[in-house]
Amino acid sequence: MNRMGILISIAIYLILACGDTQEMSEPVPDPPVISVSDTRGFEMDGGSIVQFEVRASFATERDIQFDYEVKGITAEPGVDFTLVNGSLSIPPGESRVFVDVVILDDDVNEVDESFNLTISNGQGATIGSNTGIAIISDDDDAVSNAEDGYITSEQHFGYNLMWSDEFVGDQLDLNTYGFELGDGCPNLCGWGNNELQLYTDSDENVFIDNGKLIIKADEGGEGKYNSARVTTKGKRDFGFSRMDIRAKLPKGQGIWPAIWMLGSNIDDVGWPASGEIDIMELVGHEPEKVHGTAHWGPQGRSFSTFSTGTYSLAEGFDQAFHVFTLIWENDRLDWYVDETKFHSITPADMQGEAYRFNAPFYLLFNVAVGGNWPGNPDETTQFPQQMEVDYVRVFERN
Repeated sequence: MNRMGILISIAIYLILACGDTQEMSEPVPDPPVISVSDTRGFEMDGGSIVQFEVRASFATERDIQFDYEVKGITAEPGVDFTLVNGSLSIPPGESRVFVDVVILDDDVNEVDESFNLTISNGQGATIGSNTGIAIISDDDDAVSNAEDGYITSEQHFGYNLMWSDEFVGDQLDLNTYGFELGDGCPNLCGWGNNELQLYTDSDENVFIDNGKLIIKADEGGEGKYNSARVTTKGKRDFGFSRMDIRAKLPKGQGIWPAIWMLGSNIDDVGWPASGEIDIMELVGHEPEKVHGTAHWGPQGRSFSTFSTGTYSLAEGFDQAFHVFTLIWENDRLDWYVDETKFHSITPADMQGEAYRFNAPFYLLFNVAVGGNWPGNPDETTQFPQQMEVDYVRVFERN
């Protein structure tokens, strides 16, 4: 081969080599990512459907396939929803598909319940968020289901009973409870609210009777009032759970019963930085209304930021027992009366301040007399007044 032919051959080789290199260096496109979204459904007469959306990050020219499975969290399969599983495809040119789940109807009033859908074994795609949660909201009215009022089950699907007190025997368990005494002085005179009562541990003001904890407020003479404030501080703390507390409440101008919680770190950070969860409060001149409130704020501040909700009945809460439920999860609190929700908070409600409710809290029961909110007793107020607590049941997620 002459010199010119050699040069031509080299040139052709280089051109072909560069073409091969360019072709080999082209990036292989990543497959789409499929994810399942959370959703919400509503129990309705005759049943209803809840849809989970499974979405791909982009459409492709081929099927995207995946397996799916539905499982109960606090909603029970076969009772609250129909259990399903199987395989689905997102067709070519499409970017989403829906998984339908049937919500079953019943006549039982219930708290919001949940189940999830999990996807796996993606083909033609990788899996991103593989689990979506569905919340079922109930459509049934709360009606008395016991002779003396409302009562909840001793078992809830998806939960284990962690601790309870049915108040059997003739005295409080002092391994669980203690008493806060006096008028709050010198550090918190009037218990921070200009209240009038003196808290005691006397059998006249706090006792067990017929399977119920009784906290009784009465007159002590010379314009004084006696009552009790029972607490689990330093003895039992609580965290994420479902808490059912069945109680009948007092009434009357200036009467202020409460079932509530304070952050267990209160001695270190003070209030309101500890957080406060009022599961139930009632001011006695409005005996048909209860309130659920969360308080929070920075360390060193003397007042709180708060969020509150109110639940009303046609008759007073002194007429029968009702169940006050707190469903407490990471980054969420939900308040219920007789399993009907009336208030919720999440970190989005903190108005720019720190969320205080993912830490341990302890429990308090008390009946205050007078104070900034209810005002003082007057000639219409009848004594004694008492709060009766039938049970406290605390359930943890399975």
